[in-house]
Amino acid sequence: MRIRGTAVRQIMNRRADFVDKSDSFGWISIALHWVTAAVVLSMWFIGQSISGQSSVDGINNIRDLHIAVGLVSWILLAGRIVWRMRFGHPRVDGQTLRTHRIARSVHYSMLLLLGCMLLTGPSLAWLSSSDSTLLSLIHLVHRTSANILFAIIVLHILASLKHLMFHEDDTVVRMLMPKK
Repeated sequence: MRIRGTAVRQIMNRRADFVDKSDSFGWISIALHWVTAAVVLSMWFIGQSISGQSSVDGINNIRDLHIAVGLVSWILLAGRIVWRMRFGHPRVDGQTLRTHRIARSVHYSMLLLLGCMLLTGPSLAWLSSSDSTLLSLIHLVHRTSANILFAIIVLHILASLKHLMFHEDDTVVRMLMPKK
């Protein structure tokens, strides 16, 4: 009976590593974080390269790629937003309440901008033959959200590097593996 109880505890501990705890991200959040980072940065660079094309065919090809990657990743990105809203934002050991609130606000701002882009991106494709004023407005919101998101991501990376180099906390480590 003792061996069986130990096995059950080990299984439960492994399962607990998948979901977030109050002070640690789980494997699901960690995977969603890195996959989202790769998708969002790829989408931003693809989107930015549209205006650099010299031919209509080049513009259309890059735009089609941007749309295709966006549609394939839509469920993943929407899932990322739902997951974070469901499980909240774990607090780093040693982090002040003020710093935690700032970090949480920045992360939720990124998710809000991502949500905005998830709505405006498909709207651009669906409304491509509609009123040009509405289309221009949606395009402006989509492009502005993308640029603000990119700027916040750069600040996010710089803040991570600051924690890695100048602080003795587990900020960076917790995005690589769950806390034991």
